[in-house]
Amino acid sequence: MKDEVDPMRRQEQAVTMSSGRSTLPAPLVEQLLNSMDVRIEAFAVCRVGANAALAIPAVNELKIIYVLTGTVYLSVEGCEQQELPPGSIVLIPKNRTQVQAGGKAPEHRFDVKGALHKGPHDLMYLDAFDGTHEIQVLCGWLRLGLTAEFNAFDGLLNPISANLNSSAFVRSAFETMIDETRFRTAGSRTLANTLMKACMVELFRHGLARAEPDRGSPAIFLKPGLSRAVTAILSQPAAPHSVASLAKIASMSRSAFAKAFEETMGTTPIEFVGRARLAKARDLVLATDDPIASIAESVGFASRSHFSSRFRERYGEDPSAYRKRMTAVSATERFASVTSICARTDESPLKVNANEGTPDEANEGLGRKTVRSGGST
Repeated sequence: MKDEVDPMRRQEQAVTMSSGRSTLPAPLVEQLLNSMDVRIEAFAVCRVGANAALAIPAVNELKIIYVLTGTVYLSVEGCEQQELPPGSIVLIPKNRTQVQAGGKAPEHRFDVKGALHKGPHDLMYLDAFDGTHEIQVLCGWLRLGLTAEFNAFDGLLNPISANLNSSAFVRSAFETMIDETRFRTAGSRTLANTLMKACMVELFRHGLARAEPDRGSPAIFLKPGLSRAVTAILSQPAAPHSVASLAKIASMSRSAFAKAFEETMGTTPIEFVGRARLAKARDLVLATDDPIASIAESVGFASRSHFSSRFRERYGEDPSAYRKRMTAVSATERFASVTSICARTDESPLKVNANEGTPDEANEGLGRKTVRSGGST
């Protein structure tokens, strides 16, 4: 009698053998993209003249640009210049300077301080032109990760780019995001974040479909074993995960799995489990009226007191107080201003637990290190 093989793993093996490299089968890609959390921090429209350049300083945020009109020559620190026609979208790593130009060798250079101004309905503009402009680029500052609290793309090494000019949906989505930024009403932030997530799905899907997906996709999308482990954690954060059980899901040895996971995700498997549990708990605290003790138990914490302690470490207050405060926040909360984002050159690192105390407490430890996410230039 032949051994039974999991259909997803059979498909995964076939993809690997046919392509000569490890790529994900469609079901795993679907699970990862579904788990992705996207939040817009700020928006601005960059308007650049044909013979001008706009220099944007490095900030501690992921940046997204979408070319609305004209052809942009984009230079990102450490990368070759890219020529971007309308419909191009680029995800730019943290802490990288960038220059958006109307030509390969522009004569006039503008910086953010002199170019920034507020337009109608509070939308921010960055203008780099004398007289007229031919280029408009939507610039956004993002938080992007697997779950709302784990920024798995913090360590993106190179820009990820795609020409999506054939996608009417993507253009319509960005135009709608601009309108939602201009005319903020209840639900504007939620709608804008949802549309941005859809555009990120298109960007990553485009990268995975390329002849060399490893040049246009985050590393987690290229490692089937790790992806299975990550999706297992995200789909069932309360399960009694261990390095051994997750290594088995990944079809790897315990030591090889632990090393590969930390290199790719920037944190240990158990630290990731703890972060996933807190992220799920936060969602339940905000979306339900369930007792805090019930929420703690449902996401895998041994006691309410232990959960509250970990929650307070992460969010600065007890779950009950957090629920009360967040419920009172206006639904029309503004997007952050571009000036405040540009001024934020440093960000306090998250605290890393020393994993001291009981085994259960160590299992909930939180941490953050550099993530290796891959990408293309």
